[in-house]
Amino acid sequence: MSAENLFPGLFVGNYDHVLDTQGRVALPSDWRNKDQETELVMIPTRDQALLLLPLATFMDFVSKAGKLAIANPKMQMALAYLGSASRRCRCDKQGRMALDREKLDSIGVKKNLKLIGAVTHIRICSPENWKQPDNPDEYLNEIQQVSDGVDGLDALGGLLQGVFRK
Repeated sequence: MSAENLFPGLFVGNYDHVLDTQGRVALPSDWRNKDQETELVMIPTRDQALLLLPLATFMDFVSKAGKLAIANPKMQMALAYLGSASRRCRCDKQGRMALDREKLDSIGVKKNLKLIGAVTHIRICSPENWKQPDNPDEYLNEIQQVSDGVDGLDALGGLLQGVFRK
């Protein structure tokens, strides 16, 4: 099985882009699905950014969370929030994706934006809100835990932990 079949996307690198007059941004060709339509789900974060998750990754999370929501009112509300604050995004034939103006305004993006490959997802922010870490050891420690095989570490759960928890 090829790596492309194992992972819904591999997003590396970062790009400075300008929105076109219709609020669209072109995704790098390496970030688009070559075999079918590229479909992502945009969700907000707490730190002046938006995340674009591959639809398959998002649906995997929803499947897990849905089971928890059956008898958990807090999870039901968390999913209601996530559903109301998220947007489905699709690339057109030229690789452009229309982005929600209201969501962009909420993170301070006017015309210029930064697309950051975050390995499993894409991070969108204004160029002035993208700061390389002063001390990458904190983040490298998180990666080390995955490398060391820490039980219970779910990559998507960890990703969304920053969205829902302080």
